[in-house]
Amino acid sequence: MSAGTVLVLEDSHTQAQLISKMMEKLGWSTLLCFDHDAVFEALRHRTVDLMLLDVYIGTANTLMLMPDFRKLSTGVPIAVMSAGGAGGQVLKATLNMARRAQADFVIGKPFAIPDIKAIIDKVNILRNAPQRSRHILVIDDSGTTRKLVASTLAKEGYQISEAQTVEEAFVRIDIAHVDMIITDIFMPGMGGIEGISVIHDTWPQARIIAMSGEDSVDSAQKHEKASALKQAVENGANASLTKPFRPIDLAQLVDKVFSDSALLIEG
Repeated sequence: MSAGTVLVLEDSHTQAQLISKMMEKLGWSTLLCFDHDAVFEALRHRTVDLMLLDVYIGTANTLMLMPDFRKLSTGVPIAVMSAGGAGGQVLKATLNMARRAQADFVIGKPFAIPDIKAIIDKVNILRNAPQRSRHILVIDDSGTTRKLVASTLAKEGYQISEAQTVEEAFVRIDIAHVDMIITDIFMPGMGGIEGISVIHDTWPQARIIAMSGEDSVDSAQKHEKASALKQAVENGANASLTKPFRPIDLAQLVDKVFSDSALLIEG
């Protein structure tokens, strides 16, 4: 018995067959479509558990049709795939558009079975949940902090994704539709300050909580922290949280920010 059915939109017959074989190895059946009309026809007569859609079919952009696909398949997760080369600017731009179009998952081609399995695992969680839980992305180079935030908020019923850096967050295939980002300010690479601006552009509807290190007796460090938090707010953060913090303080702050993201909240 099939674990589920995935509708695949791919105008390359060779690529479509490769994807179909991957899904079969994961126990899923595949419904292949080679143009947008075939997708509409399939969704009118078939029930699917996942849609895996290529962005460009000929000269047409699939993202423009996603609202119509969703009307025919309410609640079915959509994964958007696009070629362009790992790390390529074209691919980044395309996947960013997919996130803006409220895709549930984004994935760059070529991909392998582990990449698809990561999506399937998330889909199974969504299928078994009574309703869609809010998705929170935690970005921090400290594994201890990520574990604390993830475990605390998972117990509150949130769907959690983690990334060590801002850069990692943008290439992870399971980070697409995000309701909140909790990010450290000082990290390797892009860092939280610049990252918050990019995050705000990538997920414009998402709330943002900026985390900073604990208070210091050193006046220079205090000034640096205050300046960083101010800049984080200017870049789009809705709230700030000082480390270390108690799990209950984190949970309450997240609830406050979701309740009223227009207010700046200092935790």
